[in-house]
Amino acid sequence: MSRGIIFGVGLFALTLLAFLCIPRHLPVPSSATGHPAFSAHIENGQLTLSGAVAGEEAKVTAVARAQDLAKSLRLRVTDNLTIIEDGQAAGWEAALPALLTQAVTLQHHQATLSLSGQTVTVKGAVPSADAKTKLLHEVASLLGTSIHVQDQVTVVFPGSASQANLAPAGQPSTAPHASRTQVQAGLDEILRGEHIAFESNSAVLTSKGRAVVDKLVPALKRAPDAVIEIGGHTDSYGDPDYNLQLSRTRAEAVRQYLVEHQVPNRLTAVGYGSTRPLSQDRTRAASKKNRRIEFRVKEER
Repeated sequence: MSRGIIFGVGLFALTLLAFLCIPRHLPVPSSATGHPAFSAHIENGQLTLSGAVAGEEAKVTAVARAQDLAKSLRLRVTDNLTIIEDGQAAGWEAALPALLTQAVTLQHHQATLSLSGQTVTVKGAVPSADAKTKLLHEVASLLGTSIHVQDQVTVVFPGSASQANLAPAGQPSTAPHASRTQVQAGLDEILRGEHIAFESNSAVLTSKGRAVVDKLVPALKRAPDAVIEIGGHTDSYGDPDYNLQLSRTRAEAVRQYLVEHQVPNRLTAVGYGSTRPLSQDRTRAASKKNRRIEFRVKEER
């Protein structure tokens, strides 16, 4: 066999080998040709983020907001978000933290907020028609007119035992709202054994105080029509006028904290000073008991 033939056969074999093997060792771009998409799904105490965004910052801020919300709502966060390398960011990516805040207002047995292309889909249950209107309005406001809102939100009584009783999507539920007594009992149960604490002689909530208020947020959001009075109380030590002012500013601090966490209820802050003690004893334990914040469900006027 001539050297030319041998050389040609060898060259062909090397070319074939390169064609078959080399691409396997080249880097494979992750979702480089994909399009931004996002989903936040809540089920069984789990908040799962999935989809793909075009930037590390968008992912980091979305995950951070999810983890922050999850702390007060006792949800676990699973991060399945990926990053599109060299992708073009979608206009809605900057709104993801605010959208997550809206998503968790849905009842947590099962809820989803997803974005793909020019459509956002909101699926889940809320306790009233007003809550549904507010939620969809907020989502639309965050995304602008270029994004279509697909409404799959149902209205259901907060204590409903089964999703089988949910009204069809887009139709108001015929179930009654929670009564004032039911809402009050729920708030009292959350606060049983708890203490909303402030820094000494101050209206600044401590970290433990904020943690207690955080527990009230989902309960209030489930009853958005309830009118709530936040009452501040002090012990009997010190000047009565000072105590009255301190109790009022502490109640207002709690009200403002709830507003910042987008609680939709009508909230009023009232200071009672030391005029309504729970205990008349002159002990340290009694004084701590008398220094408190109370929540009262009021009759709507």
